[in-house]
Amino acid sequence: MQNKTKNWEELCNDGENYGGEGENLSPKEKILFESIKDKTVLKIQDAYLFSKTGKVEEGHGPKLAEMIANFQFIRTISSLILTHNHLGAEGIKILAASPFLPKISDLHLGSNNLGDDGAKVIARSEVFSELVTLNLECNGITAEGAKALAESSVLKKVEYLNMVDNQVGDEGALAIANSDNFGALTYLHLGGNRVKSEEAKAALKNSPKLSKLEKLKVF
Repeated sequence: MQNKTKNWEELCNDGENYGGEGENLSPKEKILFESIKDKTVLKIQDAYLFSKTGKVEEGHGPKLAEMIANFQFIRTISSLILTHNHLGAEGIKILAASPFLPKISDLHLGSNNLGDDGAKVIARSEVFSELVTLNLECNGITAEGAKALAESSVLKKVEYLNMVDNQVGDEGALAIANSDNFGALTYLHLGGNRVKSEEAKAALKNSPKLSKLEKLKVF
């Protein structure tokens, strides 16, 4: 009688096995392994997952990015959710250069201090060319970063863009409204972005370049 093949969660939770790699993984790599669901979603929602002291290790974000980037088990993921992990622009640059990260469809990097430099890395990295969902909420992104995203030839497939609680302002909003590359957008959230002028709001609402937009949030 053939033994039933264990699913991903069973491999993660069988003690020391970890898909036959348990003895080769560090304690942090085991946590990383356990954070991959059904081989398709890597989800780490705060830095404290890796802390035993209740304090976040200095340089946690780039170190986490380095570990993920060089972790062969991410080859199968299609969604990457890394929030509240202090990645910074350096961390996302490391992830974008990973030899194992596939062209994922969903990327959620909320609250990671990415800033404009981080937004530019995403806008220019070919590994993100298949993104359908992009969440960059709470990252200190200004008009400069918004322009980079709007002008990106990489992000043409993005349908869902969440930029809530950044600082793109009227200038950034107008850049998105006039984007030649965001034609696939159906959902756009610019709440909490200091978009004040009626001109900018009207441009977003009536943009012929955002012809597929079904849901717009701007306040």
